[in-house]
Amino acid sequence: MISIIIPACNEENYIQSTINSIKSQNFIGCEIIVVCDGCTDKTINIAKNEADKFVLQNERKGPAVAKNEGVKLAKYNKLVFLDADTKLTENTLNSISEALDKKYFGTCRIKPDNNRLKHKIMMFFKNLYPFPFTNGIIFCSKESFLKVNGFADVKKGEDGDFVNKIKKENEFIILKTPVISSTRRFDKKGYLKVMLYWIKEKIKPSNEDYEIIR
Repeated sequence: MISIIIPACNEENYIQSTINSIKSQNFIGCEIIVVCDGCTDKTINIAKNEADKFVLQNERKGPAVAKNEGVKLAKYNKLVFLDADTKLTENTLNSISEALDKKYFGTCRIKPDNNRLKHKIMMFFKNLYPFPFTNGIIFCSKESFLKVNGFADVKKGEDGDFVNKIKKENEFIILKTPVISSTRRFDKKGYLKVMLYWIKEKIKPSNEDYEIIR
């Protein structure tokens, strides 16, 4: 049994496909929890109609708060945190469940939703990178989540902080089963600008909201 938590801020163009990818899994026993983080678009209506559980935050508080709020409603011990623009591929939940049974936590390999050559190349190298990118999905046990007090209350970069905390107690793995993630940010900003942004944030962190790209 798995609880899937999707934080979403104005994701009307993506969240339906993400939810569809969950419902098409050959896996029995999962619940979908969508936390609308200050949404002002049709994400709210989609979530109300398609999710098993729904939380509305009237103002944007960031994905960390949204994920923590989602866990409060989760009835299963196996947790998956999934970005609203990231789709599961065949047997993803089965692979995650098996990994959690073995006390692992981690993420999946990533594929782009856009087949342009530059995206394929970048995602290929990202999958080879030795450090733990989270690729729009993290899975862990509720026990591990509670032990590290969940996600830190920051506007961005919460995934890396969360992984580093859990790694002290559990082994991190990257499943070969891939997820498919949107390339919209890279299409608009370019890979160089995105990488420079995160280098700057690493050196001198800010607590500003991460820019929404529709």
